[in-house]
Parts: sequence; C-alpha cells; structure tokens
Amino acid sequence: MKLTRQQLLLGVLALMAILRVGDYVLSSMIQGPMRELQGDNRELLEQISKQEKLLADGRAAGLEIEQWQKKSLPSDTETARSLYRNWLLETVRSARLRNATVDSGSPASRRGLYRTMPFTVQARGSLKEITSALFSVEKTNQLHRIISLRLTPVGTTGQFDLSMSVEALIIPGTRATSMNTGESRLLASKNRRDYEVIARDNIFGIGIDTKDPMQLTILSAVTYRNGEPTAWITEQIDDKVHKLPAGADFETTAISGRVVTVNEESVVLESGDQLLKMQIGQSFADAVVTSGF
Repeated sequence: MKLTRQQLLLGVLALMAILRVGDYVLSSMIQGPMRELQGDNRELLEQISKQEKLLADGRAAGLEIEQWQKKSLPSDTETARSLYRNWLLETVRSARLRNATVDSGSPASRRGLYRTMPFTVQARGSLKEITSALFSVEKTNQLHRIISLRLTPVGTTGQFDLSMSVEALIIPGTRATSMNTGESRLLASKNRRDYEVIARDNIFGIGIDTKDPMQLTILSAVTYRNGEPTAWITEQIDDKVHKLPAGADFETTAISGRVVTVNEESVVLESGDQLLKMQIGQSFADAVVTSGF
C-alpha cells in the first residue's frame, strides 16, 4: 500500500511525539531519580567525612586534654597553691636570687573550662642569676606561663630588682597530686649555657660593676649603745655602714630585711622568709641560711 504524503507526515509527528514522551520518561522517571540519588549519596558521603573528621578531632583533643591534665596543678586549690609557691620559691633561691618572696592570688575560672592560679615573685640578683631562674621556670613541663617581667637596675651595682607575674593552670579532671617536673620541649635550647649570652650583653646601656655585693657586705662589728647591742653592717662596695639594733629594718645592695637578734659575736637577720646567721667578719655570702618562721 502506497502511503500518502499526509500519512507520512502524521507518522513522523507520531514518532517525534513518542521520542519526546520517551525522553520525558527517561529524564523524569529514570535519570532524575538517579541524579537525585547520586546527589543524596554525595551529600551522605560528605556528612560521613565530616563526622569522621569530628570524631578524629575529638579523639585528638581528648589525648591533648589528657596530656594537659598531667601537666596541671592538683584540683584542690590550696594544695595547688602550696605546691607551686614552694616550687617557685625554691627555683628562685636555687638561682641564688635574694630577698625572694612569692605571693599567690585567688584562682579564677576561665569560662568554666579551666582555672588559673596567679603568683607574683619579688627578688634581687645579677642578670646571670635572673636568667638562670627564668630558664628553670621555662624548662619545667608544667602548664604555666610568665605574664609579666620587670627588671629595675640597682644603680651601677650589677644587681637588679626582679618583679614577675606567673600564671599556672588547673585542668578539670586532673589526677595530679604533685608538680610535673619533666622537661618542656618548647625552649629553643635545653642547654642553660646557651642563654648566658643574655647576661653578657649590656642590655641596659649602663656601666655595671660585676663585684658580688653578697661577698662585699659584712658584719664588721657589734658595739653597745645605751647598753643595747648594735650590729655594724658594712657595704664595702661604697663604704656604707649601717648601725642596727635588734628589730631594725635594713636595706643594702645585696639584700633587705630586719635584724632579729644581736649579741656580742653574731647577728640573726630575716630576709624574705629566710633567717641568716652571721659571725663578726663574715659576709652575707658566708651566712648560715635557715628557713624562716
């Protein structure tokens, strides 16, 4: 049967309609849901990746917190205060700083995440002694930091008054019962001698006398005034003599404090919370040092 031109056109139109319908069906009922499914799958994979990262970060943070807890002060604030204060005072004294005192403030909560315990240090010494003390503080693997540091030259004697603020942390959940005395890895060098260049440089631009005032401040005599024994303390650096009865306060380049007792051959001085017993002719450096009251 011979098809007419009209029939051919109708057939072509019908075929085009079938193709359009098929394309619609393919797009809307097969490819559309497949693309949607693939999009959902990608989103799901992204969510899984994010959750895995959060989990990994949480595990890492947990390990980090555990390490912080080991470096924390004990959770009991009075125990923490006593431990850190005694350690800080001993550290300063081991560096041969004098007039050393350590005070502590009240602990403060930081957004409920941890607590801080503030401490202040006052002492006097040479730049070499101060550098040694700072090295000892910084090398200790404890959660603490120096907040502020002020050095005031004592004339041209080579001595400096040190005023330092330190902050130590208490991390919740810590089981620490003592100070962490391990060594920190944060220092540029773990060798104390590498920091001695700080003391050798004249960073204050003043003439400095390197003589040790502890060696050159002596108990030169004991005399009587109105029947009361009086100690003569002589600063040989500048030929200054302090005549002091028991109970008198004194201030020298080496140390300051109070005269506790004076007898015919010796005196007992209080400096910070230490007692120094000296015989006539002895220097402060030769004094017998005991704990204070």
